[in-house]
This record gives sequence, structure tokens and C-alpha cells, in this order.
Amino acid sequence: MSRETFYRIIIVALLLLNLGVLAYLWQGKNTEPKDMGRYHRGEPAAFIIESLQLDEAQQAKFDGLRDKHQHDSRQLREESKQLHDALFKLLHDEVVDSAKTDSLMVLIAANNRGKEMVNFNHFRELKTILKPEQYKLYDEFIEAIAKRFGPPQPPHGGRRH
Repeated sequence: MSRETFYRIIIVALLLLNLGVLAYLWQGKNTEPKDMGRYHRGEPAAFIIESLQLDEAQQAKFDGLRDKHQHDSRQLREESKQLHDALFKLLHDEVVDSAKTDSLMVLIAANNRGKEMVNFNHFRELKTILKPEQYKLYDEFIEAIAKRFGPPQPPHGGRRH
């Protein structure tokens, strides 16, 4: 397998993982969470606040964490767009420079790694604002996210061929 193929597989896998995380977080319950005037049903923030049962003081701290996460994510998305634009501009060349292509692929993979780190650190920082009695809710919340992105499970009672 060539390095280029390997990097493309990694990039696609990371993009799918990012999209999956966002889709999961944007799935809201059909009921409006209580005491969440500044959040709306279906928003990732509302889902997190409801799942972890954050109080007002925790919600204020969470606002700061969310703002930092959104800022960092926005920067990485903008960088990703610039990198992809540069990569696809290479397709206009008569002869594609494989060194430039490899370099951009490495940068795109690093950018995707950065996106994953931003998400990972956001959830790690989220735990720091919790009270000990909320740790079980946090563990359940993280388990639900992990199951969502793990390998598919065979149907119960079914055989794998």
C-alpha cells in the first residue's frame, strides 16, 4: 500500500469519525430539557447539559469550555479548507508533484488529528467541572459516544458469515 493510499484512508476515517460525533451530539431527545433557557433542543450543548445534569454554575463554566472548543474547531476547519483547496489545486497541473501531494496529505492528517485532540480535550475538560456524584453520568455519556463509533455489532442470534 502506498503512503498516499494510506493517508487517504486515514483522512477518510477521521472525517467519518468527526461527522459521526457531530451527528450523535446533534441528536436531541424529543423533550425540551428543563431549566435550559439559553439552549435549544437538539443542540449538542443542550444534550450534554441534560445528560450530565449540570447546574447553573456548571453551565456557566461549560459555556467557557464550549466557546473555546468552538473557537479551536473553527480554526481547524478553516485550516482544513485551505489545505484541501491547495491539494485540489494540484489537480490543475499537467504533472502532479508527488512531494507536494504527500506534504499536503501529511498536513491534512495532522489537521484531522488536531480536530480529534480538540474534541478529546474538550470532553476531558468537561469532566473537571463535574461533581463526584456526576461521574457515573459522565461515564455513561462517554460510553454511549464510544459505542456509537465502535465496530458494528452483529445482530443478536444472528450468525456472522
